[in-house]
Amino acid sequence: MGLVRAKIILRNPRAAQLRPLDADALVNAGSLHLCVPAHVALQLQLEELEKREVTTADGVKRLCPYVGPVEVHFENRGCYTGPWS
Repeated sequence: MGLVRAKIILRNPRAAQLRPLDADALVNAGSLHLCVPAHVALQLQLEELEKREVTTADGVKRLCPYVGPVEVHFENRGCYTGPWS
């Protein structure tokens, strides 16, 4: 089946003056949480809320910043969440 990608829009609801960010997201049905690169968290000025231990797809455990909130839009749907950066 190959990789599945989706066009999403990310926005910081606490910083209305910032432009939303269009992103090409990699979709993984086995994922439990949203992850964004550090440069995306910086662009959206997402606040680090805490550090959490995450296990990546290759089985490696690491401590990562949990940031947010972020507003995510896909087609006609939207939600608020906190991603790992």
